[in-house]
Amino acid sequence: MKKLTLATFFTITFFLHQSNAQQGDPKATEVWQPAPKIISTGAINSAPSDAIILFNGKNLKQWVAVNDTSKPAKWMVVNGAFTVNKVLGNI
Repeated sequence: MKKLTLATFFTITFFLHQSNAQQGDPKATEVWQPAPKIISTGAINSAPSDAIILFNGKNLKQWVAVNDTSKPAKWMVVNGAFTVNKVLGNI
């Protein structure tokens, strides 16, 4: 009979322990609350239902001036794009 080395003994012990540990109930470790909010993806080329639209191609309502956040951004919106206006400052 061959002698078991210490490494072999620990390896066998480890695998026996692992096989016993995996027999538990997986539901005991799953978290079901709170349930995640359901988000609809919308139609093609539309934003998800929980999205905040920052630029809609028409206006800059979601943007403010950096130097005075109480004022809306005043950059120009033309043909679905906005253009930087250095005179009016950053947004």
